[in-house]
Amino acid sequence: MTADVDALNYPYIRIRSVDWLKRTLLIFPHVVRMTPARGAPADDPEVAPFAEIDGRRAPLLRSAAIHSSYVHDAQRDLVKELQTRLDTGGPGFLERFGRDAARTLNDNSIGNKLTVWERRLSEVATFQIHSHKLFADLTEFLQRTELAWWPESYLADGKDYLEMHPQLGEAVMATLAVACAENEGLQVVTEFPGLHGKIIGTPREKILTSCLDGSRPSGRTTGQQIAEFLVYRRCNVDMLSADNITALKGEREALADFRAKLDELAKSLPPTIVSEPHLEERVKDTLSEMFREWEESQVNLGSVGRQFFGSGVFTEAGKIAQKMVEAALRPETVNATIAGATAAGVVGASASPTWILPGAGAGFVVALVFRGLESWRSARDAAKRSPLRYLTRLQEQGVAFSVSR
Repeated sequence: MTADVDALNYPYIRIRSVDWLKRTLLIFPHVVRMTPARGAPADDPEVAPFAEIDGRRAPLLRSAAIHSSYVHDAQRDLVKELQTRLDTGGPGFLERFGRDAARTLNDNSIGNKLTVWERRLSEVATFQIHSHKLFADLTEFLQRTELAWWPESYLADGKDYLEMHPQLGEAVMATLAVACAENEGLQVVTEFPGLHGKIIGTPREKILTSCLDGSRPSGRTTGQQIAEFLVYRRCNVDMLSADNITALKGEREALADFRAKLDELAKSLPPTIVSEPHLEERVKDTLSEMFREWEESQVNLGSVGRQFFGSGVFTEAGKIAQKMVEAALRPETVNATIAGATAAGVVGASASPTWILPGAGAGFVVALVFRGLESWRSARDAAKRSPLRYLTRLQEQGVAFSVSR
């Protein structure tokens, strides 16, 4: 699991939840979507800024190259697969996946009373796809064979949308998504795992069979599952803005180390857990242990820092004490630093007795200073090297964590 892979949002153009977008951007540099060349629906006001603010290589929310030759070839391959299905299945294939079959799934008396999102998330809805996402080869084939059609205007997601049987529509959209992901090196993710999560991770050559004939979950445990469980169920992003997210783009090494840590944690789980409840329970336990490790490192650093610098870290005495960390690398400067602190009147009874004792000899003072310096520097360096330091960076940008025990 690499930290420099962008996420491809599947299957929709629009982002329904800005919180989902923010959470996804905590573990991916950018979110990519399959946007048609024309006729794309407008973003909601809270989502729009993410398409304008630059991330590492592009806007935080950017478009995929859906009209590349590689994606075109993938759609041609799908046409061949579907033609084979029609040739071997005959009328039976259309009976299963044609317009009449789709009508039985779509109660028009209810559908015209629902919003676009309510229809999309309905268990009995057909599947609609923006026609300008597809090349003409595939669009013409689907319409000619009556596997796709223009929906009734009052049931359409928009004027450019084609309608299909939900299983076939999923196959078409998933083929497009995986081809885009392969073309650019992306990780397919979805805002709606309950509806569209089963197909993620399926090789492109097996997508049609999986969608039309049914597929079983592999049950394979991965670091990506732990990452998604963390950001979607354990992160509060109410205080996180697009600007906060861009401030994290310089944390590439920290994110890489963190995701490597998640891969390591995944290896501690059984390699296959098909049962969703059992997988969730094991991931929860794993994250609880991870947070406990992170919190202990924070407590250790804070405890040593308070002991060495005192409670007033931002007082003049605290500032001088912190400067002495670097001075410790050059022992000849420590005496001068202490002398300066004494002259400034910031060393004395108000200073922490751990690092200065009024009336103590200079040698004893220096020994205590070095002891405190080494303890604090050791804790600080351990925190800097920790693969969990990315959690600290997230916290600094306004992310709050929900930790279950």
